[in-house]
Amino acid sequence: MTDEDRTLSPRRLEAFSDGVFAIAATLLVLDLSVENLGAITSNDQLWHALGSISGSLLSFVISFLLLCMLWMVHARQFEHIVRVDNTVLWLNSLRLLGVVLIPFTTSLNADFSGLLLGRLVLPLNFLFVLVLGWALWGYVSTRSRGLLDEMSDAAVRSSGRRALGAVIAGLVVVLLAPFIGSWAFLAFAVSPLTSRRS
Repeated sequence: MTDEDRTLSPRRLEAFSDGVFAIAATLLVLDLSVENLGAITSNDQLWHALGSISGSLLSFVISFLLLCMLWMVHARQFEHIVRVDNTVLWLNSLRLLGVVLIPFTTSLNADFSGLLLGRLVLPLNFLFVLVLGWALWGYVSTRSRGLLDEMSDAAVRSSGRRALGAVIAGLVVVLLAPFIGSWAFLAFAVSPLTSRRS
């Protein structure tokens, strides 16, 4: 059996993954509902009610933007992956497991931000997804496996450094979240800067 017989085109994996990312992003908004605002009869009451759900709004915005970032990483990786094997299928499936948990951990983060575990579940969820993305790239970028296109060695190393930079930023978020909550996700804003310098 040749390597070609043990691998598949990535088309179906990409379609499935895109669907999972799209559904997870859509599910995020379900926690936001006008029913949570109560009876509103004035502008002042509406502003006050919106302020009372500001934690949920912040968690939604952060999770949506970071989910988009995760999808962009996935899309960039699969622009260069021309074949997939069982290991890639499993690594990607585990990564998607983390992705579909993001709406749930976002809700936990918003509703239980006063508790240590409530502040940690979402950062740990993102870290799980980032580690699996980094592991997947490390696996497919081994040239002897023949899973990548003709990407240059420098580009492969650069992508690996960016993936590692995201994992490091994820670790920083996990370490900061107990102290500053969702604001810890700002570490991802500087992650591209630090990975470019390395």
